[in-house]
Amino acid sequence: MTESRGARLAAPFIVLIISLGLLIPGITQPLMTLQADMNRQALVQEGQKIMEKQSLHPALLSMATQFLSNLKVEGQSRVYEKTRSILGTAKDLWDFGYKLVAVLILTFSVVIPAIKTLLLLASFHPPARENVLRLNAFLGKWSMADVFAMGVLIAMLAANAASSESALLSFHASLHSGFYWFVAYCLVSGLGSQWLLKKQV
Repeated sequence: MTESRGARLAAPFIVLIISLGLLIPGITQPLMTLQADMNRQALVQEGQKIMEKQSLHPALLSMATQFLSNLKVEGQSRVYEKTRSILGTAKDLWDFGYKLVAVLILTFSVVIPAIKTLLLLASFHPPARENVLRLNAFLGKWSMADVFAMGVLIAMLAANAASSESALLSFHASLHSGFYWFVAYCLVSGLGSQWLLKKQV
């Protein structure tokens, strides 16, 4: 009977181990790159608008306006570019004084999901199974790994959409391997959890 049960639970156990392996690159590898480019000609036009609002001598204003109107500048200048992993983002937030936000990101998107997976693995020990599964169910209400992954995707789409709304600045976001590792962790961990709970019933 014990061998039969052990064989029955072997597959979900392996899946949960794999999910923990996916979590490591998911939080350490680059997640997303954010870029902002400034349109040089649009910057000149903005400068012209600012000059027109200043209380300058009419002759000086005319000269400045004419100079800016005839100034043709092509291309874009990169004014911001940053690539970060989940851990790197949390570190940046911590360094800039947003300690609570950094702790919340790590707690709800990394620590609690990892603890949940470890608790499920601990449920293989029969004497502790009931208490472990009860604690796992409680923590499940606070796990936000999947919500975090969707938030990253929405942020990327919003940044790309914003580039068409501004002539002066254009934003671009691109996902990297860390995002896909993290999504894989969410999917595999969820699959393993449901599979294990079903087998233990």
